[in-house]
Amino acid sequence: MNKPEALSRAQEKILNAWEGLQPRERILLIATTIIIITLVVFTLFRSMWNTIDAQIAETETYRKNLSYIVENQALYQANRAKKEAMRQRLLNADSKVVNKLTSMASTLGFDVTVTPKDAHKTADDSGTEEQEIEVTLKNVDYYKFIEYLVQIQKLDTPMFMRHINMNRTSALTNSETKMTVSITLMSYRLKE
Repeated sequence: MNKPEALSRAQEKILNAWEGLQPRERILLIATTIIIITLVVFTLFRSMWNTIDAQIAETETYRKNLSYIVENQALYQANRAKKEAMRQRLLNADSKVVNKLTSMASTLGFDVTVTPKDAHKTADDSGTEEQEIEVTLKNVDYYKFIEYLVQIQKLDTPMFMRHINMNRTSALTNSETKMTVSITLMSYRLKE
């Protein structure tokens, strides 16, 4: 049997089945077919609508993110410039802080012992490490000590004082007061 004959027989069977139905059954079959087609079309349109809504929401999210970037770009660039300036400051700072501290004390005319401790990595990811430096000054005049502290603060190397311990060595009230001073300084440098 060839295809055209098989097709005509199938059409004949469907036509006979249709004619065998009562008018009420025919209407019910047509209504069911229309309902099924309507549901399929509705489901397709709803799926397309949800896809369109998702695309609109995603586009709106991108717009908000771009707006946020535009609004905060200046702040980001300022922070980036600050970070680069600090990096340059750390790179340009004299890594021999001990020599600077010693030479400053010698210039002011008092004895100094500068002892660097082992460097410790900082907790953040800035690429720096901190180094603790113990400075001991003996028989130093109060005013020259203040001048020494001012010079430390003026150094290019980022540094702060963690601890100062001052002990008087002369008790005379009419002469200049001499002291023994111990200072703990924290210096920062780039990790090697």
